[in-house]
Amino acid sequence: MAWYKARLRKNGGQAGFMLELYIYVPKPVEPTTTLRRATAARIQEQMPRVAGLLREQGIAAGPATQNYMAVTQARLPDGAPLAVPDNTTFRQLQQVDAQQAAMDEATQGDQQLANAEYHLVRVKIQDVPVAMQVNISDIRAALGLPSYSLRPPFRPPTEVATSAPAGHMDDIDHLDS
Repeated sequence: MAWYKARLRKNGGQAGFMLELYIYVPKPVEPTTTLRRATAARIQEQMPRVAGLLREQGIAAGPATQNYMAVTQARLPDGAPLAVPDNTTFRQLQQVDAQQAAMDEATQGDQQLANAEYHLVRVKIQDVPVAMQVNISDIRAALGLPSYSLRPPFRPPTEVATSAPAGHMDDIDHLDS
């Protein structure tokens, strides 16, 4: 700065004019994300809409398919139109739901068969297989089995609340004594 002033005095006091300006410009607003978090409340909010759309379009969908579609719809912004996904995940879940329905139907049929009073049993009489209706309670009594089915219906596992692991515990089992 001192050399600058000395040069001004030597050349007659005229120097280039310099003006420093500071301009404050507002930061541009970044667009909000288009995807939202699929919370449980938003998923439950979408479930009736999804079920109605699938029923309206005649698409076979079980609980896994409906849940997937509700989750994908819950991630979209409010007011987004409902659309049936056309991806492999959706088709795979439709297959999973179809297989689950078939297994449920087979299990229900097996349970009805187990609860029936008479069953068809094949017996060989003089080396000829003969199918005959036999009273199940008589067979159970003859074999010494209980009077109830030994194959209970499927019961899903109960939900057990697991507490969070404790932190910074003293290891008393491995102390040097």
